[in-house]
Amino acid sequence: MTHEELLLELKDISPPAEPGWWLIAPGYLIMLALVVLLVIACWMAMRRRDSLRSYTAARLALQDIRDRQANGEDSLRLARELARWLKQVALIAFPDSRLEGMNGSEWLKFLDRSLSDDSFSQGAGTVFADAVYQRSAQPHSAQLLGLCERWLRAVKPRLRRRGQG
Repeated sequence: MTHEELLLELKDISPPAEPGWWLIAPGYLIMLALVVLLVIACWMAMRRRDSLRSYTAARLALQDIRDRQANGEDSLRLARELARWLKQVALIAFPDSRLEGMNGSEWLKFLDRSLSDDSFSQGAGTVFADAVYQRSAQPHSAQLLGLCERWLRAVKPRLRRRGQG
């Protein structure tokens, strides 16, 4: 082939094709999606952990009171500790309810409403109205602990919502 024949076989220079409207490679898109999913999963796990924190703290405090009672603590002191525990947990679970000054039958009715029965105002929980402040009261420890455990299970959703806020 001669020089001229070779030159005739050459084609004109053509400009490159126009880029598409989407410039990001699919691999980068997949990596970006995985990073976003990982961030969302971590955020949800942290929210769940935080939402369980209030409930777990209340449950552990109640277990500590139960353990002290098993070690021979007198029932009146146990009732006083449970009364303090109830007020502390209620203040966390119901922050807008103005519970600080609530006492007596009003306090028991509030506890009954959150438990949806009358175990506090008519049952073993009546001791939390004023008997915890008397020296002669002899409350039944096992009933009070059981009642407080039921109440904690009833307010668990409120404690979890509180932890999410």
